[in-house]
Amino acid sequence: MTSIPVQSVREQMIALLTTRFGLEEASVSPDMTFGSMELDSLAIVEFSVALQEDFGVPVGEDEVTAENTVDDVAALMIGKLTAQDPVG
Repeated sequence: MTSIPVQSVREQMIALLTTRFGLEEASVSPDMTFGSMELDSLAIVEFSVALQEDFGVPVGEDEVTAENTVDDVAALMIGKLTAQDPVG
């Protein structure tokens, strides 16, 4: 089974937040919630769709919420990517 580094997934997510949602990279930390970044429900849905596109795994509408932190979602994505990892 391939190990996926949290740092790599976190960096990709932060890049997505800065390029698509106009957040300053310095203002985004792993323990911040999406609510504290002032992303509204529509932006969070857009972020979920962007995660699906970038990582190639399905993300349910209820899996990313305003209460989630960057690291919560990074862990979620790693779980999905690991589960999808082809065997052999």
